Amino acid sequence: MGLYIANYVIERSTGWVLTHPLTISEYEKLKKQLKPDFEDMVPWYSGTSTDLFKTVFDLMISVTLFVGRFDMRMMQAAMNKTPDEANSHDLLYDHLDGKDELWFDFIADTGDGGNSTYAVARLLAQPLLVINSDDSRLTFPRGQLLLVGGDLAYPNPSSFSYERRFFCPFEYALQPPAWYKPEHIALEKPELPLGVSELRRYRGPQCFMIPGNHDWFDGLNTFIRYICHKSWVGGWFLPQKKSYFALKLPNGWWVFGLDQALHGDIDVYQFKFFAELCQQKYAGRRK
Repeated sequence: MGLYIANYVIERSTGWVLTHPLTISEYEKLKKQLKPDFEDMVPWYSGTSTDLFKTVFDLMISVTLFVGRFDMRMMQAAMNKTPDEANSHDLLYDHLDGKDELWFDFIADTGDGGNSTYAVARLLAQPLLVINSDDSRLTFPRGQLLLVGGDLAYPNPSSFSYERRFFCPFEYALQPPAWYKPEHIALEKPELPLGVSELRRYRGPQCFMIPGNHDWFDGLNTFIRYICHKSWVGGWFLPQKKSYFALKLPNGWWVFGLDQALHGDIDVYQFKFFAELCQQKYAGRRK
């Protein structure tokens, strides 16, 4: 009996069981029991950090090679399947417009990952949050929409930083569907769950993001791969196809997700999309 207990403790503490074949349900159950394996916070004030030196180097390369020469935002516009950008389903999303009410959450600068990002993601994942005030109790439902305002992973974008500092905490907070494979690349988004015929009928939480300056240090390559070509971040569905977008919300409200790159400004094709959208949707109305 003592040997069995010792063996169990060793397996749970070292992760040995993860190297052995498990069914999906067994793995998900085990994952909930194990302590989350998070990265430490980025050592911003450590002058010897190799990550920080690499970040400075990547920034210099990005500014030298990409700013004013190659712009991934223009490449996205060139790959747009619809000539009429103002009505393009690659950029315009109106599936939330018909709701009677809409709860949404907004976060940004999640890049450190680990406990800090997990703490926020865990709150976002709760079906209900109950807040006690002096004379009443307020109940807030989970946001149907999560907006992320950039800088997804510090100090620089890479497969490692995105997976470990961004996706990992969100997966521990709210797991994706059991059938979803993290390595899967989405070719035709949105990749709706089985039985859901259109995005408007999807009832789970969903997420849209814009890149920050840290997401641009590699020319936006990692953001394009992990956000525009993945279908889930944790349990949040990702319909988004481009690095900028327009969301039509109920009661005439809009969210414009702008991609300002390293310039602090939008490009001409992005301006064209938003300008034409405003002209079409609000032509003849008072400003």
